Amino acid sequence: MTWQLDATALSALLAARETSPEALLEQSLARLEALEPALNAFVLVDRDGARAAARAAGERQRAGRRLGPLDGIPVSVKDNIFVGGLPARWGSLLFADHVAPQDDICVERLRAAGAVIIGKTTTPEFALMGRTSSRLSGTTRNPWDLALTPGGSSGGASASVAAGITPLAVGTDAGGSTRMPAAYTGLVGMRPSLGRLARRYGFPPMAIDFQTIGPFARTMRDLRLLYDVLAGPDARDPFSARVPSPAVPDRPLRIGWFTAIGDEAATPEVAVSVAAAAAQLAALGHRVAPAEVPFDLAGLRAAWATLTAAGAARVCARFPDRWRADTTDAIRATAERGFALPANAYVDALDALAAWRGDVTARWGDWDALVMPSGAAPAWDAEAEAPPGLTPATQGVFCGWVNAAGMSGLSVPGAPHPDGRPIGVQIVVPFGADAVALQLGAQLEEASPWVDRWPALALRA
Repeated sequence: MTWQLDATALSALLAARETSPEALLEQSLARLEALEPALNAFVLVDRDGARAAARAAGERQRAGRRLGPLDGIPVSVKDNIFVGGLPARWGSLLFADHVAPQDDICVERLRAAGAVIIGKTTTPEFALMGRTSSRLSGTTRNPWDLALTPGGSSGGASASVAAGITPLAVGTDAGGSTRMPAAYTGLVGMRPSLGRLARRYGFPPMAIDFQTIGPFARTMRDLRLLYDVLAGPDARDPFSARVPSPAVPDRPLRIGWFTAIGDEAATPEVAVSVAAAAAQLAALGHRVAPAEVPFDLAGLRAAWATLTAAGAARVCARFPDRWRADTTDAIRATAERGFALPANAYVDALDALAAWRGDVTARWGDWDALVMPSGAAPAWDAEAEAPPGLTPATQGVFCGWVNAAGMSGLSVPGAPHPDGRPIGVQIVVPFGADAVALQLGAQLEEASPWVDRWPALALRA
């Protein structure tokens, strides 16, 4: 079936004129109509805009003027990213009537490449939850099992790709919000190095510079396709010009791995999957060994709590008459902590974070990459805050530190749980070394391909 092909294969069909952008779009919309009542992955479907984009792509195709491999390919965009002229609600009733005045840079680049944006995917309020549920759009569910969450905060994006509605999706990642949903739904998801994917125009940050644009795909070649379209500096994002682009070393890589941070450990099934990936990398000729965790978890959590509380308060202050009534209990409590913070506490948190970042770099050692879980456990009950026996903090313990350090993390499918649930293995590399993560992900995919792993729900649609 065409819908099971990845974007790279679909692009080849378009290049050979064996299908059309219009046909691919209608296929995506048909799958969305069939699956959306169960998944609740989209907060908005822009049929008119998508059909106009597909017609334009079709005209270019027929004239032999395709803009590139993404021209005519359906894609979704997370609802906390600005798509000019479309609502951008951030999962919150506070922004129920908000319309984005212009495109974020990543959306500009999607349009310039000819991608067909079919709509906006769900996110929890302010993109601050590890599962995707909000008062605005309800609960989003996992195509592998509708009783389970696809994770958060890019849960709608991951559900869209995992169900074969779109071959690609664009989300965000401030503490694992791309990598963990990818892990729970059998996808590839990336948190690029800070600044690698330039940004401008959007909602205020919840935690200074932790959040990046995060691409989703089913295969590594698709992830690289989307990454290459979105990556690169832009004068409107000065930091994006400072990201180095080191080459992948021409030698076996030095790779460390771990499955616990202090007393907080992955479940046995996840630990087995990560160990199997480490063994695969060793079999491929890399130098693989257990590693020490290169950071202080307690210090990071203290800074994180202060920064997110201040960020929530900053947003809620814009709605003095509404924020208490229109926010979730969790956001309300976070904002209240933020309003109570003295200014010096915020500045102290920034200073502590700067020192923490320096310590991470100093303690990294000579590793080219570190391998660890994406999430401490696989997907769990969509109505629960965290997997059984774990807290939300422990579930995300392997991801948030990557954002705080500004490094790059890539989640790829590992050996599944014995009950069939996907498990994600995360590859973390130093700032700017995204190419190393992409190469290792491609090597793991070649050793243990995952492209034919589909949830039963997707195959029935």
